[in-house]
Amino acid sequence: MVDFSRVVQNAGRVVENANRAIDDAGRSVGGFVRRAVDRPVDARRPQTVTVAAPRAQVMQFWRDPENLSRVFGDHVRVETVEANRLRWTWEGPGGTTTWDTRVDVTSEGLAFVGEDDADTPGPRVVLAVSDAPRGGTEMTLRAEVPVPDLVTGALTFTALYRARALMQTDEIPTLQGSPSARESEGDA
Repeated sequence: MVDFSRVVQNAGRVVENANRAIDDAGRSVGGFVRRAVDRPVDARRPQTVTVAAPRAQVMQFWRDPENLSRVFGDHVRVETVEANRLRWTWEGPGGTTTWDTRVDVTSEGLAFVGEDDADTPGPRVVLAVSDAPRGGTEMTLRAEVPVPDLVTGALTFTALYRARALMQTDEIPTLQGSPSARESEGDA
């Protein structure tokens, strides 16, 4: 004969142990997520994206100030000052910051280099390009600029992502103008 009271007790213990295991796992994952979110993102840390385009096309794309303005989005406007010199205008919560850079072609790619000050190095936005292992070109972007709060690792990755989209599809993906939800039958 089955003792149902013991079966219920054992089932209760199993549920308690499972709940404890779930709580422990939640604390572990929560700690990991908290550490990842709290870690500052450094724009000087390079971000890399692969594009299905030859290296020459990538280099030509990044030399165009209009393309630079598009890939950096609403935060920056880039314009030609003279041959191989660009003016960058960054707009952020603290106001507008402007600086000029020369465009250097290096063995690795392009460097947009500002003038050094007596106290601090000038701004640098460095693009390295290399052949991707399975075809295409790897683009690696690193920014060292006077507005470190504005130019984050996320912004450099977004710029690379937009550049890839423009080179491959001639458009930047956006949610602008797309509905985020549909009306339900009761709302109509």
